[in-house]
Amino acid sequence: MHKKALRRVEIKNADRGEIAAVFSTFDVVDHDGDVTRRSAFQDGAPVLISAFNHASWEGALPVGKGVIRVTEKEAVLDGQFFMNTTHGRDTFETVKEAGELQEFSYGFTITDSEPGEVEGKSVRVIKGVKVTEVSPVLMGAGIGTRTLALKGHKQDGSLMDDDEKSAVIPAIRRAIPAHETETVTRSWNSAATTKALPEQARPSELRTVYAWVDPDGDPEMKSSYQFPHHHGVGGPANLRACLQGIATLNGASGDLGIPEEDREAVYKHLSAHLLDADREPPKLRTAEGAKGRKRFNDEAIEVMAGVAHLIDRATEVVALRAQKGRGMSPATADLLSWLEGDLVRLKSLLETPVDEDKPDEPSDDDIASTVLAALARVNGL
Repeated sequence: MHKKALRRVEIKNADRGEIAAVFSTFDVVDHDGDVTRRSAFQDGAPVLISAFNHASWEGALPVGKGVIRVTEKEAVLDGQFFMNTTHGRDTFETVKEAGELQEFSYGFTITDSEPGEVEGKSVRVIKGVKVTEVSPVLMGAGIGTRTLALKGHKQDGSLMDDDEKSAVIPAIRRAIPAHETETVTRSWNSAATTKALPEQARPSELRTVYAWVDPDGDPEMKSSYQFPHHHGVGGPANLRACLQGIATLNGASGDLGIPEEDREAVYKHLSAHLLDADREPPKLRTAEGAKGRKRFNDEAIEVMAGVAHLIDRATEVVALRAQKGRGMSPATADLLSWLEGDLVRLKSLLETPVDEDKPDEPSDDDIASTVLAALARVNGL
């Protein structure tokens, strides 16, 4: 086990809520296979102090602010909690009372890195980062994504062993926090995107693709993740995939496959990408909100999600039947051809010229005959 000589948190001024906390040691291999250089940090850079366990990524208010002080071997937070607020004062008192048991992590985006080798092992050398926040945590862990990582260490300076790392996993799994990234609207193929992911992809890389990870699954297995919406590791977010994911959260494809209590957090992740692209996300419906007539736009999104799901299922069925030397049944082929015909009718609506000065809405007959017919066929399969 590698050791890191990290100092404990130092209370500089209890009345003012001032602390100094070491949150990174340089030139040491961590459990993600990363080595962080001293040059990665900007001395004097301002940084927020996040709510406990990085909760500010989920919307909790920051509890303080500070600056980064770079020494020869360590990155140190010189911070001050917001003592004039309840959440800032409570967090400071907790950190103070926890004393040597308290640990810290930091969130950052990588601006410069390169592959390297240390003691015969391949590592990623992190040469530049932009630290977004530093947070008190129950136990630090190497988590996050390619663009967002949260690194943590014990106050005695040691890295966690595998058992300790496993102990913290339930706190860092489930809904994955959103992060800023490019967005695209090109065609989306969920099955192909998942299949193309490297089998040896690290958890930190898989988190750049999905919005949720199973708290009881293996974080190194693609099957533990759901709601893919990025084109590959570190790739842009696909807005179609985000809309389809929200439709799934609203019940478009039956069983969600995730706990009910995680719906809102996954929704916030997917909708954040839509908002970044200046698109208004559909609302997350509650059981009460599901009653009544849906908006046309929401209904169209659900149909799109249903068609995408149907295509994935049809691909699976065709592949399985081909293994047995059989083709698609005539009844199924008829249903799919009818759906194709309805989608052709929808395309003809889109090709109808629109008066730019006074755009026309599709008529009720068009909506009923096109969208509802397609939805009925999808649900009927």
